[in-house]
Amino acid sequence: MVDIRGPIDAPALIFVHGAGISRKLWVPQMDSLADSFRTLAPDLPGHGDRADEPFRFDDAVETVAALLADVESDCVVLVGQSLGGYVVTSVAARNPDRVSGVVLSGSSADYRGQLGARTTVSSYLFRLGARVPGVEPRFERTMGERLRSLPLSDAAIEEILEAGLSLDAWGQSGLALVGVDFPALLSRFAGPVLFINCEDDKINRPAAVERCSELSNATPVVIRDAGHTVNLERPEAYTGIVREFAMSLCRDEAESIPDRL
Repeated sequence: MVDIRGPIDAPALIFVHGAGISRKLWVPQMDSLADSFRTLAPDLPGHGDRADEPFRFDDAVETVAALLADVESDCVVLVGQSLGGYVVTSVAARNPDRVSGVVLSGSSADYRGQLGARTTVSSYLFRLGARVPGVEPRFERTMGERLRSLPLSDAAIEEILEAGLSLDAWGQSGLALVGVDFPALLSRFAGPVLFINCEDDKINRPAAVERCSELSNATPVVIRDAGHTVNLERPEAYTGIVREFAMSLCRDEAESIPDRL
């Protein structure tokens, strides 16, 4: 399942969600950006309307790569949150000439070494917990309460919740990231990279600074007063940054949209 909005020939933004949630993670951004961009947000395997499928990282990459191949615009920006950022990194590395720019949020950490070991343990615990009666519903209730505390419309919250949340998908996704050299993959993409992290993300924010010290094409941006899911916790600030970045890369196409409506 893919949510698609905006003019068909506009510059494109492909949004890729994080673990355990669905394409509806991007409702605030899709609502705001479809005036100037073709916005696309797919469900990855194991998530949302594809919850009955196992999560496999290569299948997730193929999902996004297939969308990229079908987009009509010559200017395409990939935007990924957490798990989605690592998927986006892999897609950009494989299709560097097709991608105009990349936005990564909560996707800077290197899941090798000690962090990889910790993630392996926590991911197996998530998968085990999902099989214990009552744990998954409790997880869904907790996440629902968390969403209702954020500056989101009731409609956006309902869309996210109705599309489903999954502790097991969270665990599957975490295991898929362990041991992969994502910094090396990112280095294969020469286009502009924007790291957007929240001030309180103690793992990804410092890692983004490290990535930017290694890459001449990368820029870090920090949003204050937010946690890991920065696009939901500070939706207006996040959306504004993505809009400005995409416009800087696709300005000619974006500015011609009103003439074609």
